Amino acid sequence: MTLRKTTSYTRVLAALHDESGAVSVDWVVLSAATLTLGMGAATLVQTGTVSLGEAINATLSSTQSNDSGFSFYRLTEQQQQEMLASYMDRTPEQLRENSSYMSAQFLSRLESGNLDEAARWIDRRQLNQTALDARGLDADEGAMTVAQMEQMFRDAGGT
Repeated sequence: MTLRKTTSYTRVLAALHDESGAVSVDWVVLSAATLTLGMGAATLVQTGTVSLGEAINATLSSTQSNDSGFSFYRLTEQQQQEMLASYMDRTPEQLRENSSYMSAQFLSRLESGNLDEAARWIDRRQLNQTALDARGLDADEGAMTVAQMEQMFRDAGGT
């Protein structure tokens, strides 16, 4: 199939190859606008990421303060930040359901004697509670509190 050179096709080609006048100015303006929009979007994404990171660090700092009475058992600071960021992205329903799920997982690990993994579930539940508190939400009705989990953990010989 050959492309027929029509009058309109010839005009488009001529406009694209024209290096003078309004056509070249249009291309320069279009390129500059595209570059500006791209840089603006990148700046907004970076600013949003930094703001989210600052909010997470502030929340973690308040969670780890002596006033809360909680210190993490197994999760590293990086793991805490990553998990809290993940929890903060969840819906209220997901957060509430997670509180019950985490309680069940904790009990399962405790009953099997896996105290190390039980401690990790306490840490996760604490981060879940932090996300719930940040949104003014309560845990699911069947969920254990972090204090209850800690007491059972210590009673089982966990440290």
